[in-house]
Amino acid sequence: MWLEVREAARRRDGAAFDLKRFHHHALNLGPMGLDLLRAERTAR
Repeated sequence: MWLEVREAARRRDGAAFDLKRFHHHALNLGPMGLDLLRAERTAR
């Protein structure tokens, strides 16, 4: 799931994708189910 969400963010952001920023934001969301993580990280 984590890799799927990361790839979706990479496709969405293109050249602006920043792996460190992605991980920082995702981890700062705190504990949550994977479905909620997917919703949070793919929404824009």
